[in-house]
Amino acid sequence: MRSKPAAFTVASAVLLLDQITKFAARHELLDGIPIDVLGDFLRITLRYNFGAAFSLGWGGPLFLSVFTALACVFLVRYMSKITDRKQVIWLGVILGGAVGNLADRIAMGKVTDFIDIGLTGWRWPTFNVADIAICIGGIAVFFLFKGAKRLEVPTKEIEE
Repeated sequence: MRSKPAAFTVASAVLLLDQITKFAARHELLDGIPIDVLGDFLRITLRYNFGAAFSLGWGGPLFLSVFTALACVFLVRYMSKITDRKQVIWLGVILGGAVGNLADRIAMGKVTDFIDIGLTGWRWPTFNVADIAICIGGIAVFFLFKGAKRLEVPTKEIEE
């Protein structure tokens, strides 16, 4: 089926974009010093995340690396069982994001974040391209799978 190579192409593109933007952030920004892009609403601010998504502090780098690696294996295996092209492609988007953050954890023990949104005193936790891919891919997959036909298991009617 042609959707598997397309999914891996999409995953590779997400991974490449994620790593290029993180590289640029690490080499062009000063840690914790925000640069306004759209006023106070959108800024780029270099931060490093040692925890889980959105800087949740559970698990530690080793646990999160192992968990992410297992999730990637699950995604690849699951993609091989799905026939719907859109579902496979969006799983590829998620895979690319997961591998992007995994690469950071393996190489540095932390994830590079730099996209900073919020208003005045309220800021969303800083994130990156991989996080965007995982979130948007997850939402797309949810809606695609929600509308998918479910397998119906035939049942034997009980005769009385």
